[in-house]
Amino acid sequence: MTDSLEARADELRLRLADRGYGSAEPARIQHGLQFRVGENGVVRLYARKDGRITVDASQVRDPAVRLLVQGTGTGAARESPPSPLGRWPQVGADESGKGDYFGPLVAAAVRVDAFEAAGLAARGVRDSKTVSDDEVGRLAAMIAAECATSVEMLMPAQYNARYAALAARGRNLNDLLAELHATAIGRLVGEGPVGVVIVDRFSATPRIEAALAACCPGVPVVTECGAEERTAVAAASCLARARFLEGLSALSGRAGFALPKGGSSPGLVKAARRFVDRFGPEALDEVAKVHFRTTRTIRKG
Repeated sequence: MTDSLEARADELRLRLADRGYGSAEPARIQHGLQFRVGENGVVRLYARKDGRITVDASQVRDPAVRLLVQGTGTGAARESPPSPLGRWPQVGADESGKGDYFGPLVAAAVRVDAFEAAGLAARGVRDSKTVSDDEVGRLAAMIAAECATSVEMLMPAQYNARYAALAARGRNLNDLLAELHATAIGRLVGEGPVGVVIVDRFSATPRIEAALAACCPGVPVVTECGAEERTAVAAASCLARARFLEGLSALSGRAGFALPKGGSSPGLVKAARRFVDRFGPEALDEVAKVHFRTTRTIRKG
């Protein structure tokens, strides 16, 4: 968290205090910070790579507070264009398995209305990185039972073939992720009304942004760093992680021993060599993402 981010938060809180609105001390979030304005909701600030600061007041209920936060200067605040993040229903999208050597790559999308989002959050749906493997399975089952969901999963053999085809055209893993996200999101958008699509940002490349926007013409697509703070994206992260773990478990059954999570570690390399010793080097394509450096490490002996 940068000094400029803290300074902007202080500026906003002083502006609110001048108009009689109390606020809590800022708390750190991924790529930024947030603070609560009384009972009105939460203001979030994000530091962008270009040095600018994005202020998100879409979760603030009182229009007067939003005006104060989104206005400029010390005089009367100006109305900013309405944020699409206040629209419902919302489709959130996230992925799992991108950094894991063994197991599938999964992209998931979940559509929620405001009532469903509040209910999921109240029952513990949050960023899957903060949830145990056992709990994420329970949350994913609840999400799938109560919400419209869409999942795209590439097991390693499919993943390796798709990745190789993209690499031959000068594309990369982010392009593959964009394809999976677009398919999952497009399926939900085609099934019913959607106010906004929110994707946890995995690339700021224009072609990736364009690929995501193309899957749902007429619906705004917002890509955010730390989007798992939003319940729709948190739900997608839990669903994607649960499906990844299911895929990894199935592959472990084939191997006859537990294949570890993660991208590189002594234990992971040991497991990969054990698999190769048992099934041969060509079989690695069936359980692992072979373009990872781990493969070269194994083949070097």
